[in-house]
Amino acid sequence: MKQTVLTITPMVQWAEQKQMAGAVVSAGPLVTIPVPPVLIPAYEPGPDGRLSHYLQNGRLYHPLCRNAFVEHVQIGYYAYERREEWRTCALAAAYAGCFGPQSIEKPEFSYSMAIWRLSQRVGFDIGERQVVGPTGRHNNLADEMIKLVDENLWTRAGVAEWLTSIGV
Repeated sequence: MKQTVLTITPMVQWAEQKQMAGAVVSAGPLVTIPVPPVLIPAYEPGPDGRLSHYLQNGRLYHPLCRNAFVEHVQIGYYAYERREEWRTCALAAAYAGCFGPQSIEKPEFSYSMAIWRLSQRVGFDIGERQVVGPTGRHNNLADEMIKLVDENLWTRAGVAEWLTSIGV
């Protein structure tokens, strides 16, 4: 990542006013303060079109859900404390990483739509490409991503690392 540097210049007019009032002010050299890069997960569509990149970004937007594609959960009993939350599986998180965090909240969002649009982005049909998963299971890529999270209790970060290891 690129490191940002903040340079502070002395205020010449302030120093002149203080010197006119009789105060001793030294106008020293420039002060340079290195500022570390800010690590905020922001929506960035993947420039390389890799499924693992989309999943790495998308897993940061919503909590994990298991045994469901997407969950819309209402938290809180009373009206003043009630809020809504979306939870995603690995495939829905990859979709959110590719098309933005609010893309899963649309009423037309579905499993088949996610496979179709992600397949267009990555350049191959993820619903048809056969892979041998890390557990030895022969399956298509989309279903293997979901089964690793649901049946084998993997995290979405682990699935993204596996996708990177197979070059997807």
